[in-house]
Amino acid sequence: MEAERVLVIGVGRIGAVTAVGLAHLLHDVTGVDTNAGRVEELQAGRLREAEPGLRAALQSALRLRALRFAPGAAPGGFDFAFLCVDTPPLSGGEPDLRQLFAAAEYAARTLRPGGTVVTRSTVPPGTGDRLEAALRAAGRGDLGVVHVPEFLREGRAWEDFREPDRIVVGARDRVRCERVARLFAGISAPVYRCDRVTAELAKYAANAFLATTVSFANEMADLAARLGADPEVLFETLRADRRIGREAYLGPGLGFGGHCLPKDTAALEYVAAARGLTLHQLRATIRVNRERVGQAAAWLDEALGGLEGRTIAVLGLAFKPGTDDLRESRALALAEALALRGAEVRGYDPLVREAPGICCPGTLPAALEGADALVAAHRADWVRAIDPCEAAVLMARQVVYDAPGGIDHRAWAAAGFVTNRCLREPVAAADGSER
Repeated sequence: MEAERVLVIGVGRIGAVTAVGLAHLLHDVTGVDTNAGRVEELQAGRLREAEPGLRAALQSALRLRALRFAPGAAPGGFDFAFLCVDTPPLSGGEPDLRQLFAAAEYAARTLRPGGTVVTRSTVPPGTGDRLEAALRAAGRGDLGVVHVPEFLREGRAWEDFREPDRIVVGARDRVRCERVARLFAGISAPVYRCDRVTAELAKYAANAFLATTVSFANEMADLAARLGADPEVLFETLRADRRIGREAYLGPGLGFGGHCLPKDTAALEYVAAARGLTLHQLRATIRVNRERVGQAAAWLDEALGGLEGRTIAVLGLAFKPGTDDLRESRALALAEALALRGAEVRGYDPLVREAPGICCPGTLPAALEGADALVAAHRADWVRAIDPCEAAVLMARQVVYDAPGGIDHRAWAAAGFVTNRCLREPVAAADGSER
């Protein structure tokens, strides 16, 4: 496979993984970003994200001189420019594409004649057409736009780049489509070649489906609680169905968060509404997700006889376990809701040092000391490993809200805790009362 000269514009989490991955596929890669500090960190082989395997891969690519990071790039020196900039939501859900068009303008100055702009950012269907029109207006009608959506999970992004479920390449030009597909020739995965609009829609559709699964699971968990059913076994029976699968997003919790699912569901709803279509199921998915935090706060309010002056320890602050990303974290949304009702909120997460509006004392015992209740926001080994008897000694009151259903509720109830799990049989607490 012939090595190509590739420019990656925007080297945040997605751009960094893309740049490192393409370098490991033996291409000559340069990453640029307007954030000089970020460029300096990556060029020095430092990585702030909690992404297993990526730091070692970054350092090896730098040693082999297949990869470099710089604040800018020489004009006319690249065959491909990957746009990996953020497309954050505006107030109405519409994606903000200003960074994307600025990156395309930069690409126009750096690509060779006949080069290709590859959009990696999540963009609304039809964005490629707008980009090509802008490039023609800038005198670069020789450039084409191909969309290759990323499907990288935070905390497993390097694994997902190397071993993806699929690669989607969307283009109008079959020749460009094949050239871009060949960039990933070293990866063993099915390649779906399609038109550009279908590729642009593919990422939104995937995230909307995953978000719907999360909201469905939360509603089934609520129903199980009302019926006295076991949600753990319920979801295991669903995952055992080959049409659903072991990796399905089935499990209760505070709802979906992070950078992608909230942003992309809102964007897809906006795209549909702009064309006169109401996506009723997607709207219900978003509504169910929004209500989860209020339900958790209401349960804690009732269990504690009010939240004013209470101390709540929230365990797990990132939007999901295994990452340090706080964007759209439902745990932080719950902390804000509790604080608005007069509670003092402490937080602990082994990958998070500080979080807005929350006191993070730095250790788990310090977070639990004197707390009236704890919230298990993550389904993680370190949460399941907490000894409820030790927690009971540290805390002022014994109340636990287990959002993802990962703790042993019988053990916690035996240690004197009131829990939110609806058990099929009453469990005697340490004081002899039934929980």
